[in-house]
Amino acid sequence: MEDSDVEIVRDPGAVSRIFELMLERRKALSIVQHGYRSDAWVVKVSPSRLILAKRDKASKFTPAEVEFQFRCVFGRNIVGKSRILRLKDDYLELALPAEVMIIQRRHAYRVVPTADSVAIFQTATKWILSGRIEDLSGKGVLVRLPQATPVVVPCDIQAVCLQLNHAVPASDFVAAGTVESVLVMLKTASLVRKADNGTTKFATYGMLFEPPLEVERQLAQVILSFERAARLKGLTS
Repeated sequence: MEDSDVEIVRDPGAVSRIFELMLERRKALSIVQHGYRSDAWVVKVSPSRLILAKRDKASKFTPAEVEFQFRCVFGRNIVGKSRILRLKDDYLELALPAEVMIIQRRHAYRVVPTADSVAIFQTATKWILSGRIEDLSGKGVLVRLPQATPVVVPCDIQAVCLQLNHAVPASDFVAAGTVESVLVMLKTASLVRKADNGTTKFATYGMLFEPPLEVERQLAQVILSFERAARLKGLTS
């Protein structure tokens, strides 16, 4: 991620205030360590420490570095790192992060690929599933699956392949009907929410991932390319 893509907050008071607001609004955040993700809530903020209540009491962590990500009360995407100071069955005590990154909107911007774009993934129970991609951002996708598909949320995914297709507007250099196709491979992801109430034949699921830097850059390029193509198409229609 380039420096221009993020705002880095290092002032301790400002960092602390972000977590205080999460506490006041009772909003959840995600913490990740050794590839394992768990939701948690802020229950106490001090000038040097955070105490988080774990949603899953059986989740396993070690006194080491942990990553976190969440959408703050103002709708901004926050990511950062800290270290676990103390572990309990119900709680984690973390050092207040020295800094957090606010990801700019274009990384959260969602684009809509063509209807033949699909996500093919393997769940922790070894099912190989394929679903249509409804939209895409730098941190996740909405995937459309039949309601009859036995998927439990949250669901860890051991591998995922995104086949992304997008129609390119015709120009002097591009023939009408040209489709840009990109293949993105991710080692891990999670289905974190079901995005409808189950009243239709198909359900949409929110898939969240934390791509490595090279894949993150690839996704950012894809999103910017798709966004540009959509904008050009709108201007020429």
